[in-house]
Parts: sequence; C-alpha cells; structure tokens
Amino acid sequence: MKILLSLVLLIFTFSCEINSEKPTKPLPLSKDFIFIKSATIEGAIQAEGYTESPGFIAGGTVTISDFYMCDHEVTQKEFARYYEGYEYRINENEKAIGDNYPAYDLNWFDALVYCNNRSIAEGRTPCYTINDSTNPKDWGKVPKSSTWESWENWVNVTCDPSANGYRLPTHKEWEYAARGGNALKGYQFKYAGSDNLDEVAVWNTDIVSEIKTKKPNGLGIYDLNGNIEEWTFDKYKGNENVLYAGGYYFYKQPESFLLSRSYSSCIAMKLTARNSQIGLRVVCTAE
Repeated sequence: MKILLSLVLLIFTFSCEINSEKPTKPLPLSKDFIFIKSATIEGAIQAEGYTESPGFIAGGTVTISDFYMCDHEVTQKEFARYYEGYEYRINENEKAIGDNYPAYDLNWFDALVYCNNRSIAEGRTPCYTINDSTNPKDWGKVPKSSTWESWENWVNVTCDPSANGYRLPTHKEWEYAARGGNALKGYQFKYAGSDNLDEVAVWNTDIVSEIKTKKPNGLGIYDLNGNIEEWTFDKYKGNENVLYAGGYYFYKQPESFLLSRSYSSCIAMKLTARNSQIGLRVVCTAE
C-alpha cells in the first residue's frame, strides 16, 4: 500500500510539474509592466519643451495601440531563465555580473528567442515566426553572420503585433514611452523623464549598472536612457542593421541621449552584433 501511495504521489507531482510548464491560460503580467494608453499623433509633436522627434514628424501620422512595457531592462536572471545556455557575461572590468544587472552581449536574434520562449512558458501566444514556426526550438542555431546557412530564415522573421506574447518594441513605441505617453501632450523633456541626464541615466562610466538605480520617467519606467542600449524591432536600410534605443553607459556626451536625436546613434548596428552595450526591454500588446 505504501508503495502504491508513493507511486500515486509521484505521478501527481510529475503531472503538476508538466502543467506548470505549460499553463492552460496566460499567466498574468508581472507588476513590473506599465500600461501605456493608445494614441494617434497627427504631424509633429505639439507641446512645450523639446519636441523635435525622429518618429513623430510634420506630415506624418503615428498610431500607437494600447501596450504594456516592462519598467526595467531584462535582467541576467530573467534572460537565463528563458534562454538555454546563457551565462552571465563579463564586460571589460569583470564586475557587471548578477541577478539585477541587465542582460547584455545579446544580438537581435537572441532577443527574439527570449521573447518567444518566455511567451510559450507563460501560456501566451508567441509574436515571432521563423521558418513557419513560433517555437525557437525549430529555428536552429542563432546566426553569427549574414553568411550563416539559415540567415534568410532568421532575417525574414515576421511579427504578429496582435498576439499577447512578449516582443521588442517598435522604435516609435519606445520613443512614445520614453516621452511619457499621454498622447505627447505634456511637457517634453530632453531625456526620458528629465532635463537633467544625471537624474535618469547611468552614463559617462566604464561599467554597466544594476537596474533601477536612477529615477524613472513619468510613467514609472527606468533606464530608458543610459545603462545599456535596447534593441527595437525596426530594421534599417535592408536586412543587416537594426535600430536600437536609449544610449549606453559609456557615452560621454549628453547630446547622445537626446530623445530628439534617438535615430542618429542607432543606424548602423548589425543584427548579429554582440557586445557589452546592448540588451533588451520587452513589451506586450494589451488584449
């Protein structure tokens, strides 16, 4: 009888573990996700402050749907949980290692794998499809260059922005959040939440910082400027470069972090680039 009871308990425990890995309904977003209300911006930004923008321009129309943005850059602990084989990276002075440091040394494709793996683990619909599959296990090895055998499959990834899974923000979503949302009607700061860069950004230093050491912007989102640069989903001039956002810890000129110049420093990063300055922040489209 004891043996039988032990077997039943073992089977029940194993069943619970399987079910916990694949929720039957989406897990709720963590409290770290900030809701950002939709808006349609006609033409250039009409407000006080620093309104020059690479994304919201005269003659243009930008529609932002409701979405959630994580209030911090994806940490090393979070990334390791959903990316098999990831180890905490070491930057130039071998100190930026730990659960609360942002994950870096990640190329654009690494970010896509993380997003879909996390979506699947939390019972959400993955946003990215490569080679007719949303499961990164079917995608093969992450390309290291454009000569990689599966390069064409990876670089032609499609995104379903209506899915409720995790994804990279578009550059306009990123800028909209950095400027505080609110249909861009409020005062427009030079940087993400302040006219004083020291208040909101880790910059002019030789090392990555832990997350949330500076003040958040008006939406409660941290490190949109400085610390590490963040991949967006927008490719630039073909299939080898992508826009990233925010500037990183080593930049020594405040002008490098201006929201009005946010395209100027992010036009030449290759999709396969990995270094200590680039990580990611994730968003979810609101259901």
